[in-house]
Order: sequence, then C-alpha cells, then structure tokens
Amino acid sequence: MTWEELLERLSLGQDERTLFLPPDLSPEELARYAAGLANHRGGILFLGVDGEGRVVGASEIHPLQITHALFQLTQGLLLPYVEVIEGPMGRVLALHVPQSPAAIAVGAGRVPFWDGKRLTELRMGQALPEPDFTAQVLPAASLSDLDPVEVLRLRRILEERGSNLAALPDLELLFALGLLERVEGEDKPTVAGLLLAGTPLALKRLLPQAEVSYYFHGQPDGYLEGPEGYAFREDILRSIPALLERLRDLIQARNRVRYLTVGLFRLEVWDFDQEVYREALLNALVHRDWQSPDAIQVHHYPDRLEVSNPGGFPPGITPENILRHPPKRRNPRLAEALYRLGYVERAGSGVDKMYRLLLKYGKEPPEYHLFPEALTLVLYNPELDEAFVRELAEAQERLGGFSLDHLIAVGHLRRVGEATLEELSRALQLPLEAARKVLTRMERMGLLRKEGGRYYLVRRDPLGERALGLLANPLSRREVEAQLGLTPRATLALLNRLIREGKVERTGRGAATRYRRRV
Repeated sequence: MTWEELLERLSLGQDERTLFLPPDLSPEELARYAAGLANHRGGILFLGVDGEGRVVGASEIHPLQITHALFQLTQGLLLPYVEVIEGPMGRVLALHVPQSPAAIAVGAGRVPFWDGKRLTELRMGQALPEPDFTAQVLPAASLSDLDPVEVLRLRRILEERGSNLAALPDLELLFALGLLERVEGEDKPTVAGLLLAGTPLALKRLLPQAEVSYYFHGQPDGYLEGPEGYAFREDILRSIPALLERLRDLIQARNRVRYLTVGLFRLEVWDFDQEVYREALLNALVHRDWQSPDAIQVHHYPDRLEVSNPGGFPPGITPENILRHPPKRRNPRLAEALYRLGYVERAGSGVDKMYRLLLKYGKEPPEYHLFPEALTLVLYNPELDEAFVRELAEAQERLGGFSLDHLIAVGHLRRVGEATLEELSRALQLPLEAARKVLTRMERMGLLRKEGGRYYLVRRDPLGERALGLLANPLSRREVEAQLGLTPRATLALLNRLIREGKVERTGRGAATRYRRRV
C-alpha cells in the first residue's frame, strides 16, 4: 500500500472492517482489538492513527514485536500479516487480520468482538456469528481471476450513485468493497470478489455453484410441455451484476404489462414487477448457502414466479415472523458490497418492499416454502382486479398513503372476505394488542368495519356502482364493456365479482347471456 493509498483509506473512516489505533497501546489491548476484528469479519487494523484518521506515527514498534505478542496472547490462533507504510507524516503499521473460523480468546474466558463501532465481549456460551464463506479467500484464486470489464462495471455503478469509492484506483476500490484481501503479501480476491467481478472461467473453475438456471414454463403445469416440463431453459454463470441483467432480460421478454388510468396518473401493472423479482433474486443470492454445490433455480410460469436457493432461513427466522424479525445476514461480506453498490438495503427492507409493491397492485404477498436444505419464494400473478387497484390507489391518494400494515390488512380481507382479530394478527405478524391498534385506526379511517367480532373491508366501488346502475335492465357483456370502456377481461372479472357478492345475476347461455342487478 502506498502512502497516497493509505491516506485515501483513512479518509473513509472506521467501519466494520477497519480500525484506527494509537501506538501507545499495551500488547494486551492490541491483542484484544486484533482478536475482536478476527472474531467479527476480519479486516485491517491501522496502528499509528488516531480515531479521526490522522497519522500520529508508530515509529518505535517493530512488526516482529507485534506478530510475536499476538501469537503468544492468542495461544497461536492469530498471526496477521503486518505491512509497514512510511510517509511524510510518519510510519503506520497495517495489520491485515483474517476472519477467524473459531472464537479467539485473549485471557481466561474473554472473547473480544468488534461490532463495527466498539469493542465488546461475547458472553460465556454465546456462539460466534456463522463464518462468512463469502469473506474467505480460495487457495487457488488470484487477481487474474477478476474481469477488468466487470471491475469497470462496478466503478460505473458507484459513479452513478455519487460514491467517493469510485475515485479510488482499481485495487483500492476492490479492497474498500471487501473484494480483495492481502494474504502473505499477495492480493487475492475473496469469494465475494469472484461473485461480483470474476470471469466466467474463474467462476466455472472455483465457484460453479454460482450458476443460476432459468426455466420458462408456457403452461401453469409444466408436465403439459413434454418430458422436460419446460418450454425454455438457460443456465447463467456470470458475475452478479451481469447475471441480474440477463435474468431481467429473460423475464421481461415474457412479462406482460397492463395500463390503468387513475385520475391524472397512469399505472403500469406487470405480471411480475421488476423491483419485486429483483428483490427476490437478490435475497436468494445474499442468503443462499454458498458452500452448497447446488444452483439457484428460477421457474417462470404464467401465473407465478418461483425462486429457489440452497439453504433455509437464518436461525430464528420463519415465514411467520419474516416481516418483524431483525435482519440477519448469512453472507455479510457479499451483503455489504451489494449495499455499497446500491443493490440492497443495509436495514434488510427487501421483504417489506416486496410486500408493499405486490399488495399495492392487488396481488398476494410472497409465499415461502421451506425444505430441509432449500428455500423457495413464490410470487403469484393472479387475475388483475382493475376495480380494486383503482379503488386502492384512490384511497391512498385521499388518505395520504397507507402503511405496510394497512396494505396487508386490506389485501388479506380482499382475499378472504372477513377475518377475526387472531387471523389478521397472524397475517400482520403482530401480537394481538398491536394488531388491534392497527385495525382500530383503520376503522377510524373508514377502511374497515367490525361486526360480531369479525372485520370486513369497506369498499368504495365507483366502477361497481356504475355497473349496477347500468344493469337495472339486462345487458350483455359486450354492452357493459362498451358503456364502461373496459377490456373484455376486466369486464368479465367485474361482472363475476358482482355475482359472487350477490349483487348481480346471470341469465341465459352463450350469445343469449345477460346480466342484471338483483332486486
């Protein structure tokens, strides 16, 4: 690392993988910080730098003193590579600390842990976070396994986001993103680095499990399409940015869109919203078990999109609490890099975003199927209820927008018709009392009504009301369609809904079919 590169790194400040320490620490204190970094995610400890990133120098310390002291104080478990960097303001020692696969103690029963902001200690019996495979360096990996074109792509992404990282030289950029580590004086890509910027040949040689298989099924039941069960298949083994672009192209080529006019606005309603399936794909990539040899699979049907990945939920998370459980990352190094590149949110809001976008357009929330060693996320594409989507958009405009809780409750009642507090509590993934407060507020907003211990949706249905006004006299579907200006599909969906609600009856058959309002 050159002096200029050091100053650039120091200007970015401390973070989860970077520590600044003055030179006057005792060997025990230095060992605690180094072990704390190793017990978290590994990284670089700069000795001779104050907390503000100013160089104060470490001229009196020899690298061999450090390695000997750390080796002795950690019972031989920690032996970092020490790099000496000298410049006009003094001498700085950079300790390259690898992530430890097992807890490193300093002293009897004391296991330090750097959480990104401060040094703490794990309690007796408390497990270390699951080792991050994406932070590891594969022995056979080298800088030549990175594709310069993909590194340029990462830089362009950062430039578009206005990130200061975009100004760094290539190697420093990759170090800052956690995509490179220095191992025995040699710069090598981490697994995350290979996943984000590796060449296809390197991925095939080192990480063949990074392949994603896309299947398109022209029929809801694949067995109707011959022995293979699909109409089209493509296996993709590319860096994650290129992979996401290719999957988007494949899905969009078979993705229908319909347009709805609500007031002065035109809504685009896709079979599968791009932001929703992008979040589903990113979740599969970030949370999959990268040590499993199995690939991620994407099955695209007309009525659903299924994304399956090896590895289940992180410990403690289930389909019943995924909305409320604090986020847990199985692959922090990859997740952090994707966050800095703008692909994911650090707060773990991807599930919330999927729920909100699906419910906004009258679709069902995502469904999770758990298997012993895999997880499948299903995004459904039900028949579009134009009247409900218009009504929902108008209500949000009138009331100033809905919270996610409001959308979940409205969507659930639309699907089931009526529900108890206990049923809505499960749908909201909230305790009973918290759910009751949400529903009480929705009653005051005029969205729900409560009768006999059950909740019902209060629907303002201007389109249905217009249809009922027309159907005072029997009309054919084509006549209703012409009067309301709807598509044939939307007209039939509206009439069928009014029949289910007991407001309209159908008489006759074939061309003689007529609809009229029930008296």
